[in-house]
Amino acid sequence: MTYADLIAKALNGRSVNSMAKQWGLAQTTLQDHVTGKSIPDFCTARLMALEAGVDAAEVFNILADEVARRKNRSEKIKLVVGKLQPSFDSLLRIANAFWTRVQGVAQ
Repeated sequence: MTYADLIAKALNGRSVNSMAKQWGLAQTTLQDHVTGKSIPDFCTARLMALEAGVDAAEVFNILADEVARRKNRSEKIKLVVGKLQPSFDSLLRIANAFWTRVQGVAQ
C-alpha cells in the first residue's frame, strides 16, 4: 500500500473538510497531507490507520517509505542543480560581459 492508497482508504470517499472536522484538524492541514505537501504527525497517522483499518505498524512503514521517496527526489534535484551550476555560472559571466558592452555603447 502506498501513501496515496492510505489517504484514499482513510478518506473512503468523504471530503477532506468533513474528515478534518471529525479528526479535529484544520482543513488546510489535512488537505496538505492529501496533496502530499506534508506528512501527518503520529497522532494523525494513527487516526488514519484506524479509519482505514490498517495496522499502525504498517502505516509507520508507509510513512517512512514516503519520506524516503521524497528525500530521494530531493537528492536527485540537488544532483541535477549541482551539474547545471557551472554552465549557469558561465552563462551569467557571458551575459554580464555583454551587458557591460551594451552599456558602454549606449553612453
